[in-house]
Amino acid sequence: MTLAATALVFAPFFWILGAVAYNGALVLAKAGLGFLLKRPPLPGTNSLGGIGTVIEGSLLIVGMAMAIATPLSLLTALHITLHEDSPIAKLGRALMDIMVEFPTIVIGISVFLIFGLALGLGLSALTASIALAVIMIPYTTIQAVEAMKIPKEVVYEAAVALGLREGHVAKIILTEGKGGVITGVLIGMAKIFGETAPLLFTTATSFDILANSPLSPVSAVPVLIFVYAFSPYTNWQEVAWGASLVLSLIVLGIYIAVRLSLSKGGLRE
Repeated sequence: MTLAATALVFAPFFWILGAVAYNGALVLAKAGLGFLLKRPPLPGTNSLGGIGTVIEGSLLIVGMAMAIATPLSLLTALHITLHEDSPIAKLGRALMDIMVEFPTIVIGISVFLIFGLALGLGLSALTASIALAVIMIPYTTIQAVEAMKIPKEVVYEAAVALGLREGHVAKIILTEGKGGVITGVLIGMAKIFGETAPLLFTTATSFDILANSPLSPVSAVPVLIFVYAFSPYTNWQEVAWGASLVLSLIVLGIYIAVRLSLSKGGLRE
């Protein structure tokens, strides 16, 4: 009974993964490694082109989002850990739990209305990275709080008894829990790499552009997949399959790397 239930749960995942792997591999075999570097093709042609421009866009906005989210997450996690009984810390933890479940499409349109329209940033890499950073922060914060719990219980009272300042205590706790913190950052990165909904409002749907600056229009792999998959053009549909495989390999690669490092104790030290 339990085995059948487990198989039923995993069947859709492996069916989807198999479909992406099969169809995506056919495209990559036909297009070659140039698929990762070339620009997207014109519609209705025999060319597959590539996804080089949207890979560049994804790397840019994910990197910027991590640069925004990581320090904010660590500072928030440290406050929640060091002042867990304070009203602000309790409210902060509750908000993080809510944000994890919050609809990302609402985050995307809110960021676009505030930063894209009201502040005039438009469909730029910065607007997209802010949306992804908002999504990443709760994942990284919650993981960091959990990683700092044990170090805090072990060293906090001793550090206070020795008269160490809060900054020194925070540094010790962060150092001891760095493995879990790094894990949280990587999980957050994997989460936002595959996000589509917020990028529909914050990135361009012209996929033949390269971002020249954080304020330039940019697109991303998930948005290309969304647009090309619903197009009537066969070559665009094929590109969507190939891009889906590339995106899946990136996200799965991050998760597998995290699991392997944890199993070997690499991120716990």
